[in-house]
Amino acid sequence: MKNIKYALVAMGLLISVSCGKNFGDINVDPNNPSEVPVDFLITSAEKAMADDIWDEWLNARFGLLVSQYWAQNNYTDESRWNFRTGIVNSYWAAYYSSSLRDLEEIIKLNNAGTAAGTPKANNQNAIAAILKVCVYHHMTDIWGPIPYSEALLGSENRTPKYDSQKDVYLALDRELQDAIAAIDESEDSFGSADVVYSGDMTHWKRFANSLRLRIGMRMSDVEPATAKSIVEQAAAGAFTGIGDNAYFTYLDGQPNNNPLNQDRINRGNADFCLSDVMIDKTLKPLNDPRLEVYADEKVNGGGYFGRPFGQTSATAAGEAPEDYSQPSGAMAVAGAADFRALDVLAASAPMILMTYSEVCFILAEAHERGWNVPGSAEEWYNAGITASMNEWGITDATAINDYIGQADVSYATAQGDWKQKIGVQKWLAMFMQGVQSWSEWRRLDFTKIEAPVEGALFDTGNSPAPLRLTYPTNEQTQNATGYQGGVSLLGGSDKLSTRLWWDVQ
Repeated sequence: MKNIKYALVAMGLLISVSCGKNFGDINVDPNNPSEVPVDFLITSAEKAMADDIWDEWLNARFGLLVSQYWAQNNYTDESRWNFRTGIVNSYWAAYYSSSLRDLEEIIKLNNAGTAAGTPKANNQNAIAAILKVCVYHHMTDIWGPIPYSEALLGSENRTPKYDSQKDVYLALDRELQDAIAAIDESEDSFGSADVVYSGDMTHWKRFANSLRLRIGMRMSDVEPATAKSIVEQAAAGAFTGIGDNAYFTYLDGQPNNNPLNQDRINRGNADFCLSDVMIDKTLKPLNDPRLEVYADEKVNGGGYFGRPFGQTSATAAGEAPEDYSQPSGAMAVAGAADFRALDVLAASAPMILMTYSEVCFILAEAHERGWNVPGSAEEWYNAGITASMNEWGITDATAINDYIGQADVSYATAQGDWKQKIGVQKWLAMFMQGVQSWSEWRRLDFTKIEAPVEGALFDTGNSPAPLRLTYPTNEQTQNATGYQGGVSLLGGSDKLSTRLWWDVQ
């Protein structure tokens, strides 16, 4: 993880636009530089992307609930599938108007500037394209069909059409292939302005290949031949260890601290505990050493206990948050303990883009599907568990091997088929990556997610949890034609219970 002071970097880049070694051309307007510094834009785009994906709303009050890592202590409507209309409207707009806009602007400026076609500009464009894929993929796996081919055109097209999820997926893979082909690992890119990898193009290339694995495997049940081709092509170039992991690392101070840390500071009343699905029904029965990293002990009496998922607000209000385990770092925010290195509510806790453990589980699944990748399913499964332990600071080889050797964890003896075995361990490894983990549950259909204990407020059909998020209501009025086209491409009603293209179960 890199602790880059990106606020200072951005400030320095801005100053460099108007200040230099000489002042020879007094006719140059300092308020309108001929070339906007793309280094500033990458810092801005990465932070906007991280904040919008990781914060208290589309992560804590959506992703971490639909994946049932967390449970709500009060105002529990979201854990009973009633998501706030205004929030959905705001975040849909934010994805397009902040990170995606800045990333597209980087590409436009590079292509129109004096450095167009140089290795450095090509590398910068490749990074911008890879991050665009991250955002679009996040969006399409939440909603389904989305504006893509006509998006980001501003005043040229304020009512873009929606593209089918299949078309978006195939286009995203092409974007990644083009980015990989354009990368020159021996050349510079953004340097320290890039918070994720400090401009290291070898890491960006591995990340792009790893994203291809994720996208390919996500479509494996609906486009198996294409998925097989993508995974087999990308496997050799993907992450090779946890040192390749893609993180956006926050800073200790406001306004650049982890948004989940800031939410806890602002709210101060413990909105979230870990769920009983996570703690009592999974981590504790499996004697999982990650329990002490993922959660704080409960304040009242100690020990680890998860809150029943999906209580009514009245029931939840009658049970003190202190009776349940809160996310790790909660007590440190309250001043009752010191932060530990990997507390998820620490100010500098990172936003996770992708990890080596996920790559390992993808390759384990590829083996089960009969695809041509090295190793064996069991080897990659064990490697995925080991990598996850290491990613969360657990490095004792004996403890890890003891965990893997348990009958309920061992690949040879754990309950269920390979989808169940890989699915549960992948779900555990992807803690805090709410939307991605939820997507894997929808795709693999492993038994883990449960219906809200006191009932749902919105219909999810035969599923215990939503299968998608409904479109923003603003789209129905501001882009009615596009919205209707999106619903038509969805293949069902604009409901929580409608399956996405790749969700064939």
